[in-house]
Amino acid sequence: MTCAPFLRIVAVLLFSCLGLIGVWAAAVEEPTPQPAKRLAIVMGNSNYQSARLPHLANADNDARRLSESLKRLNFDVLTGTDLSSDGFAQLFQQADAKLATASAVLIFYAGHGVQLQGENFLLPVDTPDAQNLEQLTARAIRLNDVIAKFASRERQTFIFLDACRNNPVGKGASVADGLAQVEVGENTFVAFATQPGNTTVDGAGDNSPFTTALLQNVEIPGLSISDMMIRVRNETETLTLGRQVPWDQSNLREQFYFTEQQVLDPAQLSASLSRILSDPVAKEKLQVELASNDLQTAVIIVGQTLRSVEITPPAGPSVKPAGTQVASLEGAKQSVVSGLETLIVGKSAGEPDEEKATDLARSIQTELRRLGCYRATVDGNWGKGSVRALTSYYRNTRRTASTTEPTVELLSDLFLQSGRVCKDPVVVQKAKPARISSDTAPARGKATAGRKAARSSKPQSSRPAAPPPDISGGIGIGGVF
Repeated sequence: MTCAPFLRIVAVLLFSCLGLIGVWAAAVEEPTPQPAKRLAIVMGNSNYQSARLPHLANADNDARRLSESLKRLNFDVLTGTDLSSDGFAQLFQQADAKLATASAVLIFYAGHGVQLQGENFLLPVDTPDAQNLEQLTARAIRLNDVIAKFASRERQTFIFLDACRNNPVGKGASVADGLAQVEVGENTFVAFATQPGNTTVDGAGDNSPFTTALLQNVEIPGLSISDMMIRVRNETETLTLGRQVPWDQSNLREQFYFTEQQVLDPAQLSASLSRILSDPVAKEKLQVELASNDLQTAVIIVGQTLRSVEITPPAGPSVKPAGTQVASLEGAKQSVVSGLETLIVGKSAGEPDEEKATDLARSIQTELRRLGCYRATVDGNWGKGSVRALTSYYRNTRRTASTTEPTVELLSDLFLQSGRVCKDPVVVQKAKPARISSDTAPARGKATAGRKAARSSKPQSSRPAAPPPDISGGIGIGGVF
């Protein structure tokens, strides 16, 4: 009898403990929010059923090759080839289910495309053997609908169109080749394989000239999408002997990097820079690349063009001891410093010290911009904006600020960094409203003079840019071979 109260207490304590364990287990098992992923929708249509739409040998090749690249760049890739009207709908439905967790969306299309009265359409493979424009576009996919579906102010959207060849219904007053310019959605980037109203060339390889250039550049670490498209444009123009110049329209709110999560081995970067500087031909190519690229990107690009110089990202996490990693990094940095002394500071023996300092500051600004820390003009003037960018770099890398002035040691440290270090959002400063004076009105003569001065001080509207070729109505057909 005397044990009963004690047993009841033990039972209550056991029940309480089990309950707490159950609550803790439920908390552990509760799924954590999934990190946002970059989504890619890649489409290539080759085998058209209509006799008016020629077979496109390389459209599906382009889609498959680009899908492989984007998967290596940590995109969640949905690939569709030879899509019918229903196939387009199913693919977009799959993509729609992934939008909630997407930080960015990329859409690539290779195949036939047409424009009707200035509006672009993507043609499915089951497009009927139409006799006129209306029949041809009856089951087509409106590009504007695709943009409206996926574009959002809260995420970046990228659309690449390799679909700009001559039309299938002959020539006429209301018929034009190529695709038309588009009204880009908010925070959206649209790239065409050639300029509006123009047609693409077939190409002789496994991929179109535009996609070939895209594949050669999309995986280069450190390239922003703007810098990448400059390279794609120049290489496409070279491949087509000037007949094809890619065109892009942008409403992006900040820069985008395909390879922002890619990590490079500092020791490999250092060794590659040393080998390039020891080869006169490679060194000359590096100096040419430095005219339009940051230092790290220039080294990687030259390394890709020379068999003796290669830079490959590590296959997996490093398993070296921490002390070995630190020693390796210090050795790489010292090697880079000695190389940069020759490349940047001592590239011209007769150059004044002021010009050398400007070149060094410009190189550091460029590296800081590659890392996402510097957003102003790269001009070589080391002022408050440059110091703020460097401070942001130190803060995001959790390092002690060793210096706020341009030095070769600082440039070497930046060169060995990869990916986007600073990911702060762009802050747009709103203009302050003009203040209206509440003083009494001046005399009539002064008032007249004041009105004339006000009229003369109004900013003159800038002359609009020359319009593109007449693409107000017509049809273009595109694809790749």
